[in-house]
This record gives sequence, structure tokens and C-alpha cells, in this order.
Amino acid sequence: MAKQSLLSTSAGTSTFTGGQIGELGVGFKRIGGKWGFALGINPESNVGYKYASATQVNDTVSTANSFEGTGGVNKLQMGLGRTFVLFRDSLTRSSHTLSVGGTMDYRFGSIVQIDRIDFQNTTMYNSKITNRKSLSDANFTLGIHYALPLSRRVLNNKITRSTWLHMGLTYEAQNTVHLTIQDLRQSTKYVSGVEYAVMTVIDSTYTNFSYVIPQRLNAGFSIDHELKNSGRIGLSCSIASQRWGQLSAKNSIIQASNQTFHDSRDLRVGLDYTPNTTGGENTIFGRGTYRVGMVVNQSYIGVGGNQLVQQGYSAGIQLPARSSKTSTTFSIAFEMGKFSSPGTSTSSESYKTLLIGCNLHPFERWFVQRKYD
Repeated sequence: MAKQSLLSTSAGTSTFTGGQIGELGVGFKRIGGKWGFALGINPESNVGYKYASATQVNDTVSTANSFEGTGGVNKLQMGLGRTFVLFRDSLTRSSHTLSVGGTMDYRFGSIVQIDRIDFQNTTMYNSKITNRKSLSDANFTLGIHYALPLSRRVLNNKITRSTWLHMGLTYEAQNTVHLTIQDLRQSTKYVSGVEYAVMTVIDSTYTNFSYVIPQRLNAGFSIDHELKNSGRIGLSCSIASQRWGQLSAKNSIIQASNQTFHDSRDLRVGLDYTPNTTGGENTIFGRGTYRVGMVVNQSYIGVGGNQLVQQGYSAGIQLPARSSKTSTTFSIAFEMGKFSSPGTSTSSESYKTLLIGCNLHPFERWFVQRKYD
């Protein structure tokens, strides 16, 4: 994905552009089987900013201040799940199914923050402070999924149309994450535009720090309805919450001087539409899936005592691979939104994100051994 952000404060504006791999996942499940195994990695947090300011020291000397942050925390997940058929209808079709599973989550990554003070019109050495936080820890998540038909239309002992309800719940236990922090403070100077370290004032590594990630509860549902013209429409919604506010005292290591913690809540709503699900449509766009969605996220981060709130809107299309003999698909989506503190006008960040993804099914019908009598 590629992202462009515009940071706006009362002092001015700044633009940041970046990109990264969003998510990679692999799932293994035999067709008709009850067990499934999954392996995936995704960025749980992303730090990317760079902005500057100027300070007038006296009539002849001024400073150019810059603040830069990169890195993030990734989560590696290994999961195992099983599906139970609770009820079959008169057509011996699976009607009510219950799926349960769990994942082992391994977090790792590092965040680097660099603050510079460059003195202008003087021979004074500049100041550079580098702070690197590294972490690695493990946790687990449990999940449950229940599916049942709300209505079915049967013609000649065949189901022609149906409406399904899916309900899901995930729970992630509270976890204490241990950090290694490196604090490097140097005096620097520029020679021919290249920054050199003249003197190292502090170079210390600390290993006795930790912070607590509170338990996370996420619940959601979706309704899928088959249309008369072989199309399908679906509505989905999810709600997640974490109680970060009660852990402010334990998480002072990741707080800034003007930063506070708040209980977070996340609401996401999506609508998807597929014109033709039977594969009889000749055009690739007729067999695609079109999606729109919105997110309202009350972040656990607060600046100056005010909670940050994200409001975003997205739209995308998922298209099948035309020459493929499987259900492999490719997707492209666009999201735009804003981070702000309601009731204040101190700062805000608007962003635009372009996402490109693919869903591969390499073992579905790619390898077929034909037999002839």
C-alpha cells in the first residue's frame, strides 16, 4: 500500500509520503475438511513522519529543528481451527456451523525516532538525539464463528436462493511486552552536506522496560443475500474495544510529555455487491465484487488530554483472474480520512491510501491428473 498524509497544526502544515507491505497470509484447508491451518504476518503499528520548525535564538543565530520517525511493530500469527456441523437440513446441506480456533501471536519490530537541532550562521556543533525501541513478545488470540441460514428458496430439491447470517467473536488476552531502548545523543557537524558525529555524549541501552497491551474484544456480523439475477449483496459490521485508560501509569514508557491514554473503540461497516456469482458472466467486471466501507476509530492515543478520532471512507473492486482456472482474484482500493480531536483545532491529519492486493488459490484446480479409460 502507498499512503500520503497531510499534517496540519496551528503553526503550519507538512506532507509525508510512504508505503509498505500491508499483510501477507497463507491458509491450508482440504476441500470438505473440518480442520484448517493459517500462517500470516501484518503490521500492527506503523510510524512514519518527518517535519521541521525554526527557532530564532538571537539576532544572528537561528536553529533548524527536525523530527523524524520510522519503523513499526509487526505481528506473526500461526493459527489452527475446526468447523463443527451442528445441523443439516432435509437436503443434507450444512445449515448451522460452528467454527472455533486460536492463534499464537508473535510481535516484533523496532521504532526509531531522530530529533535534530541544527544551528545556523554559527560554528557551534549541532545536536542529534536517536531513540530506538525494540521489542519481541508472544501472546494468543481465541476466536469463534457461527453461521446459519435466515431464509432459503428451494426448487426441485435444489437451493436457488438463500440468505445467511454470520457472527464472529475474537478475544486477545492482556499481554506484557518487554522492550530494549537505545538512547544515543551526539554532537554533529556537516561537511560538504554530509552529517558527521563529532562527539558522543550518551550511548546507553536499557533492558528493564515494559508496557502492557490490554485485552481486546472484537465482535462482528455479516448478512449475505443472493439476488434473483444470480448476484449477491452483503452487509457487515464489526466493533472492537480495548481499555487502555486504566493502564496509563503502567505504560509511561511509550508516552510523550503531552500524550495520554484513552479507552479505544473501533466501528467498521462495509457493503459489498457481486453482479454475478455463477461464473456465467463473460465480462471480467461483471464477475467482480464492488465494496464500500467506513471506519470510526476512537484511538487509545490522546494529545494534550484530547482523544484522537479517525474517520475514514473506502471503496474498492475485486476482480477474478481472467485466464486462471481457479478462484484467484486481484483487488484495488482507495481510502481517505482524517485524524482529529473533536472539540479542538490544535492539530489534524488527513490521509489518502492506495491499496493493491491479491488472493491466490494455487492448489484449487491448477494441478489436475486426468485419467482415461
